[in-house]
Amino acid sequence: MYFVFEIEFKSNKSYISDIIKAIAKKISVDLDINHTKDKIILVSKKDEPELEEFLKDLESNLPASINLGKSKHYLADEKPEFETIVENSLPLDLALCPSCQKEMFDVSSRRYYYPFTSCNCCGSRHSFLEQYPYKRKNSTMKFLSPCQACQNEMKENPLRRDYPLISCIDCGISLKMLDKKDERYANDKGSYRKLFEVAAKAISKGKVVIMQTTFGRRKFFKPTQQSELDKSILLITDASKLNEHLMMVPQEFNALLSIERPLLRIATKSTELKKLYESSLWCKYPDDGMSMLLAKELMTLSLDFVAYKECEDDSDGDFLIDFDIPIKTQNDFKLFINQDIKLLISGERLIYPQTITNPKRGRLSFANDFISVDGVIDKIEYFSKLPASEVYIENDEPIELEFENIYKFDGFKASMLSVLAEHDRLTKKAIGVHFDDKLHFLYYNQKEVIDIVSPKEFNAKSLFENITNLRNGSDRLVKNFKKKFPDLYERLDKLDNKYNIFDVTAILLELENESFDGISATALTFMGKGGVQIDIKVEDNYFNNYAYIASLMSYKLTDADAGLLCYSIYESFGDYIADIVNQLMNKTKSTTLTLSGETFANQALWGRIQRNLALKKPILNVNYPIGHGNEIYGTNYL
Repeated sequence: MYFVFEIEFKSNKSYISDIIKAIAKKISVDLDINHTKDKIILVSKKDEPELEEFLKDLESNLPASINLGKSKHYLADEKPEFETIVENSLPLDLALCPSCQKEMFDVSSRRYYYPFTSCNCCGSRHSFLEQYPYKRKNSTMKFLSPCQACQNEMKENPLRRDYPLISCIDCGISLKMLDKKDERYANDKGSYRKLFEVAAKAISKGKVVIMQTTFGRRKFFKPTQQSELDKSILLITDASKLNEHLMMVPQEFNALLSIERPLLRIATKSTELKKLYESSLWCKYPDDGMSMLLAKELMTLSLDFVAYKECEDDSDGDFLIDFDIPIKTQNDFKLFINQDIKLLISGERLIYPQTITNPKRGRLSFANDFISVDGVIDKIEYFSKLPASEVYIENDEPIELEFENIYKFDGFKASMLSVLAEHDRLTKKAIGVHFDDKLHFLYYNQKEVIDIVSPKEFNAKSLFENITNLRNGSDRLVKNFKKKFPDLYERLDKLDNKYNIFDVTAILLELENESFDGISATALTFMGKGGVQIDIKVEDNYFNNYAYIASLMSYKLTDADAGLLCYSIYESFGDYIADIVNQLMNKTKSTTLTLSGETFANQALWGRIQRNLALKKPILNVNYPIGHGNEIYGTNYL
């Protein structure tokens, strides 16, 4: 008789299965650990003597994860077999696992208040990487030699078995804190803790602390109505206060505290935050050792949250906390949650590096600043050799190479292929919708992706000229708009072609954040049950940029609420997309629908898509961003 324990896990990354393997090793339990496409499955004999102890240890040391789902267990007469995947064991940047966190806050530990605590399964690992293969000699930690205790641990501790970046206070990285007058160094337990105490007290008094975290340089400050909050992120220090300040569903709460530590846009709840950020904000829970230790000290000062901004090396602050080991940082990743749906919107951390199953050997691909070589995706600087017999380069990628066989490709076509490949649908005909700043309707005929309904070009420089010539009466619309909003008209009339359709929309609606993100944030302020119809097509079922802007101008003349209009934009797009998709799927007899593009990560649009296209069961990327970043995976199937 066999005991089988199944845990849903929708990722090919191995950090969770690695933790399970380490716990099994520590307990010395006889256990098979199978990582399949959508589950981690544990199998042991029912009478295995160490099984109960293992399950208790697993319960206390398995971190929360955005990729973990429901679990179940059952008994089987025969030992089941499963088709396992090739796990991605490349170095990722994650928050600390429960075991490493316990060490960092245990005063008896060699890593008490040591912010560079990590193991084979967690922490900042990619930040220290210089090139592959992932070994200490290929990392910036090569300048430091492990002490005897760390060397012993590399042999004895299953979590740090042969760990390339192992270190502790006795052999690791020192911190320094500088202000206008003095320097303070941290190289033992007392001085490490004192440094973070001083930093927290400075922030509580209104000072600005710039800190080099292992995930990048950040400017921390106490948010006030006088602060420059644009592009700032709210860092919650106390998990018990999350529901006091933010209006959250359980899925958002669990995601914030997960080992992946995503950026989430969440609605504000407390009066304090509404005054600072209005209806919603980008939020994060402390994600690396530096921010965790700072948050711990801020919490003792009763500061439930602080704000931070990503900043450059020359940014000004009252204090600077730094260290001498060089690091390379990745862009943080944003997560979209709608009920049980979780979508990676954009970013690099957690997503890359990535491995490709059955890659096309000899193919070198470039897209969105990433390179795919020999089945590994990462930035080009991490590879010392670039063997290739053919090279694929995205059309927008500014790369000049001397190869005989160079092929250019459209990123949106590779995006559709990336979705099909992740869901094993490359043998099926499919309709795809790609929606970033432009809207494409695509058809996959089992051989190639065809841009079947392509977007018309948008020229912000000749905005009013194109609207005037749109249809009868459009000239009067422009004249009336100019008369009522002369300053806004002049601003729009001077735009150049670097502004896309969403930038122009935000400017037209006079949003503080003049971007797609600003439109999304404003849409969340609308509390009504339905929006108004935005005109987005005129001829041949094509999305017409100027009809869309003209429609918004008409509503603007009636002083329509910006929140209502932003919400209505997405509703109208959702209806238009559903209409075109239904036509295309009927004509082509396709049964597969793919969605890609960052624009889909919006509650209003997603709700409309779900309402209109739920029966089509649309598929999106799982291990890759739905926005820019999935193209590089799709190049393997061009």
